[in-house]
Amino acid sequence: MSLKILTAGCLLAVAAFTFRAHTNSAFIPEQTAANKAFAMIEKGESLLQEGDMVFRLNHDPASQFIRYFNRNDKSYSHAGIVLFENGYPFVYHIVNGDENPGEQIKKDSLSRFCNPRQNFGFGIYRYKIDAGEAKKLKAIIHSWQKNKVQFDHGFDHNTDNRMYCSEMITKALTKATEKRIQIASTKPTAIEVAALSAHIHLPLAAARKRKIIAIDNLYINAHCAPVLRCQF
Repeated sequence: MSLKILTAGCLLAVAAFTFRAHTNSAFIPEQTAANKAFAMIEKGESLLQEGDMVFRLNHDPASQFIRYFNRNDKSYSHAGIVLFENGYPFVYHIVNGDENPGEQIKKDSLSRFCNPRQNFGFGIYRYKIDAGEAKKLKAIIHSWQKNKVQFDHGFDHNTDNRMYCSEMITKALTKATEKRIQIASTKPTAIEVAALSAHIHLPLAAARKRKIIAIDNLYINAHCAPVLRCQF
């Protein structure tokens, strides 16, 4: 056997070994992790009931800004409400950015809302509401969607034609339960006021008057209990 043939054979063997090692160490674990994440989402979907709340933490840097308003649990940065249509659960939510250029209330499947390629994890929580309240909740959200409520860049609770996600859920719950359920708001710290002022282009004096319904205000309260929490 010539030296050239032997060298070529060695190179092919090394290449084959490297390919197998790379396949085993990189591609397979990544695929397994994705499979596990989607399996958890599938499990979550089987547990959903009308009126449940779904929370997530997105990879987007804006999500890191939002979750730091949470005082007790910084696990999540966005929320939606579950409504069933023809037996299938959808997550209704309002968000801005590339995900929702129209900036109106939209609905997504749980797998799309919690997509593990774009999120660090999700949680499902359940409010103590009866069938009548759940029906009202559904009608309220559909009404706001029909009226094309827009995303509220100013985080102003006095506007009902513009809302952000936790504001939408809070107002819907308050209205559907005739104020039986009311969600507390969070007063930003001085540093947060400055950040909020810069973020929404609001003068500091006006920003100091803003109160935020933080994401953890929605689920850390006496009316709500966890159903499932999952990290990817």
